[in-house]
Amino acid sequence: MKSYLAVAVGVCISAGTICSAVAEEAQRVGYSAGFLTDPFQAVLVKKALAEAKGAGLETMPATNANGDAGKQISDMQNLIASGANGILVNPTDSRAIIPALKAAESSEIPVVAIDMAPAGGKVAMIVRADNVMMGRMACEQLGAAIGGKGKVLSLLGDQATTNGRERTKGFSDCMAQKFPSVEIIEQPTNWRADKTATATQTVLGSTPDLAAIYLQSDSVMLNSVLNALKAVGKLKPRGQDGHVVAVSIDGTPYALQQMRAGYLDAIVAQPLNGYATHGVEYLKRAIAKETFSPGPTNHNSTIVMQDGNPVDFLSAPLVTPDNVDDKALWGNAAQ
Repeated sequence: MKSYLAVAVGVCISAGTICSAVAEEAQRVGYSAGFLTDPFQAVLVKKALAEAKGAGLETMPATNANGDAGKQISDMQNLIASGANGILVNPTDSRAIIPALKAAESSEIPVVAIDMAPAGGKVAMIVRADNVMMGRMACEQLGAAIGGKGKVLSLLGDQATTNGRERTKGFSDCMAQKFPSVEIIEQPTNWRADKTATATQTVLGSTPDLAAIYLQSDSVMLNSVLNALKAVGKLKPRGQDGHVVAVSIDGTPYALQQMRAGYLDAIVAQPLNGYATHGVEYLKRAIAKETFSPGPTNHNSTIVMQDGNPVDFLSAPLVTPDNVDDKALWGNAAQ
């Protein structure tokens, strides 16, 4: 394993004995981001690198694949070649990242995936929320808010990612089970604001009686949705006639502001602070050759095995108008 030497030299005198401090290795860690085009990802990178520095690790500049799976593979290879002792990765494509994970494994460099899980390959740990459950939580809030009937626009994230697929499954399965009278109109966005805008405008134009909108990511979708509603005179706050119910996932500062303004009804917030804190903790331990087994953690979660890799599923808090000012929410802490 590659390492860079940080030598701390000191002299101590104890009981007539002179000793010098032993040289210590400063472990270098890299961060491979799938994309940094939304506030959630930008805050996650900043928080993770700060945690790493606080843990005594040397940080390398974060890389940004900008949604290009091929570039993310190159980014990972460059981090390996540049002497990374460990890598945090947030895959832009769950399957396409596998060759990069295999390259890291062959170089004996541990990898911890945060937020989005790879669909294969070997990692020391995956730290994320249960995105199926997040979709289900959004469904329960939205379905109840519209009385179990009406037409709902479901704005899908990139289905090439585990988060996109799982948020779709959790929401759709729950709707079929609990609110079978609701009509779901699914529209792809690939986590892009421009595609979100087009999809929302199109459905609003063809569905004047739209009751609600499910946003798989308020980080990239919310501004486009609100602008589209405003353009057709349907941006109404909670409690006002004509209000279109909106429920989202992520919990950005902007989303919390819009909930306070009455335009969001519920948010399933990402445990972003936990991704950064525990992701770095697992990476540091993995660099020290520690491995992880299924079972309870010391931070109220449980490690399970999925596809041969350990996964630490962190709980995702539900945000409503009653707790929108909670300082523990990452969207409030980031402001």
